Amino acid sequence: MDKFVVKNIIIFSLILGVILGLLAPIPYVGTVMLVVALLLSAPIIMFYLIMDNKLELTTTKDSIITGAIVGFAVNISFSVAYASVVAILAKTINYSSNYILTTMIVNSPIWLLGVFIIFIGVLCATTNAFGGFLTYYLINFIRDMYEKQLPQNKDDDDFTLQK
Repeated sequence: MDKFVVKNIIIFSLILGVILGLLAPIPYVGTVMLVVALLLSAPIIMFYLIMDNKLELTTTKDSIITGAIVGFAVNISFSVAYASVVAILAKTINYSSNYILTTMIVNSPIWLLGVFIIFIGVLCATTNAFGGFLTYYLINFIRDMYEKQLPQNKDDDDFTLQK
């Protein structure tokens, strides 16, 4: 993979993770944001970059690596944004959408949170690597269906005008 492509993948993944992390403290929305971060972030980023012509998946290996990079980057930015927002809300207005998680974020040492974030990051990278793998096959399936529906023009001379 090219360095420019990897840089785009990481930048868009970090942006998506921050957006999801900022929306996650909202009750009932947080569960959806967590599912998106764990399962759907790689297909979202991959579809966006393919539609923007910044990414081309040629092999399954590229799709798996792309999914793992997306998953890990999304998890890191999601966790940092979510932990910051939850800590600020807990300290200022004593608000908590999940009491156990808020207590863990506010009261545990930073090294323990770091280990937990890395552990969840590996889990998120694994699930998104599988999501990237499925995305590769879905994109190829759509391309094959599109190519089958296009008419095959074998001779360009068939379009001559008749008097």
